[in-house]
Amino acid sequence: MIQIFNPSRLTRQPFFGELIRYLDQHDDVILREIKAQFPDLAVDKLMEEYIKAGLILRENKRYYLNLPMLKTLDSLELDQEIFVSEDSPVYQALLEQSFETELCNQTNTAILVEKTDFARTKMTLSNYFYKVKNQYPLTEKQQELYAILGDVNPEYALKYMTTFLLKFLKKDQLMQKRRDIFVDSLVVLGYIVQNADGKYELAIDFDKERLTFYLV
Repeated sequence: MIQIFNPSRLTRQPFFGELIRYLDQHDDVILREIKAQFPDLAVDKLMEEYIKAGLILRENKRYYLNLPMLKTLDSLELDQEIFVSEDSPVYQALLEQSFETELCNQTNTAILVEKTDFARTKMTLSNYFYKVKNQYPLTEKQQELYAILGDVNPEYALKYMTTFLLKFLKKDQLMQKRRDIFVDSLVVLGYIVQNADGKYELAIDFDKERLTFYLV
């Protein structure tokens, strides 16, 4: 099966996903067969879009896949759109790739450094912002964070999260008397934990000289 990572407006269409998997399993397909397979869709218009984008090839009234399939991880960059077959040798290697992201803000000089997988399924703040911005499906854990933050402005959220985190410069334990969605979010993310006394402790590495927090 072909998987699409970081799909565009065009390639995230449900029909496109079904179409490429159909063409991947059938040879010398004609338009009539595609219409029969998807009777309720405006197939002609959609097919022309895919052909124009170079994703589908039409030759002698037959339709073929023309996807830039991933063959190697050389020059792979986080968030680029890729097409890869689950049967290819590179697929498992792709899932095991690790990338580093950084989040900064305009309020202070704190930096959040996080590690993630290519699919951005790992629970990090960077992944959450990326998926919400692009309207990509959230994992169950990311949905838990969405229930707290919703479609929040990243700069706004980082302002309050980093302001709280920087309090650990002077104290090892912090109290938060009133309920705060940003503190709750830091707990869900694994940045902080609440101890038996109800106080919050830092649960990640903190370089106090560089004001950098590391979630790995």
